[in-house]
Amino acid sequence: MHYFIFPDADTTLYSASGSKNTGLDEIIEVRKDMKTDGTNVKVSRILMKFDLSYISSSIVRGLITNPKYYLNLYDANPTEIGYSQSLYAYPVSQSWISGEGFDSDDPTTTQGASWDYKTGLNEEDWWNPESSSYSTEQGGAYYKNVYGSQSFAWGTEDMRMDVTPIVNSWLDETYPNEGFMIKRSGSIEVQNIKSGSGAEGNSDALGSFAFFSRQFLLRCAHWPAFGLVIDQESGICVWDFSI
Repeated sequence: MHYFIFPDADTTLYSASGSKNTGLDEIIEVRKDMKTDGTNVKVSRILMKFDLSYISSSIVRGLITNPKYYLNLYDANPTEIGYSQSLYAYPVSQSWISGEGFDSDDPTTTQGASWDYKTGLNEEDWWNPESSSYSTEQGGAYYKNVYGSQSFAWGTEDMRMDVTPIVNSWLDETYPNEGFMIKRSGSIEVQNIKSGSGAEGNSDALGSFAFFSRQFLLRCAHWPAFGLVIDQESGICVWDFSI
């Protein structure tokens, strides 16, 4: 049995350009760029959101039992991916707008979610308004105590991440459903405030993950997919394609 829910929103947040929105790009990325000496690290993070109303109502009606949830992203020729590493998903803690920008826009589109802002430059709605307005202290806002993760071997591959703890935290209303943030571990350096940490902030050249977004129109099979597996013992699977 198959159910299909079309994507609601996705975008990439780029630390290199604090106010740039790329909500209409066909590729979403978890990038890591730096100088050859390992300094001046720039990264990106993915935001994605989808509607859980059908799943929630089906659980209440007893139509879905013992579910596990998977987030699927499809490989779009990432660059210079190094040795074995991991990506993490966290529940976003604030509302945001996907926007209508492209990475190639000139001038840059600044309305919609970006590294600095939740809904756009004009609104000046910082992700973290108590951060003294340092751009590198932004990059979205998320809850850290519940997450999903997936390890990647050398090379490129699709992502299928178990995000059951996150989805359950939305369904039981522990947290509001503001979508997923996909990123490496840690954070980048904030000059004169904090050092970089983890895979995101260290000096290791790890390359850049690239996946197809909801805007990739050529092949719907490559859209980001939210997978719901019901009662694994019986082998019944329901796939909800969504962001």
